Amino acid sequence: MKMEDRIIMTIQSVLDKRPVITLDSHLLEDLRVDSLDKLMILSALEDEFAITISEDDFADVVTIKDIVMKLKGRGFFAGGTAPI
Repeated sequence: MKMEDRIIMTIQSVLDKRPVITLDSHLLEDLRVDSLDKLMILSALEDEFAITISEDDFADVVTIKDIVMKLKGRGFFAGGTAPI
């Protein structure tokens, strides 16, 4: 499974009853993510991928694509895929 798909599935599991999530989904406008949701997403991503992400890394993310790019940019997923 592609890393992007795993990220979306992980976020969907945290947000549970929110609309369908795509890479272009806006965290606040489309998904109504608040600060607590953001922390829960951060924690779920850390658990899913066995990585440590600082809150500062997530401070400026706006869309799901921003999250993907931020994680790739930090070198968490060389080659665009995450470890299983």
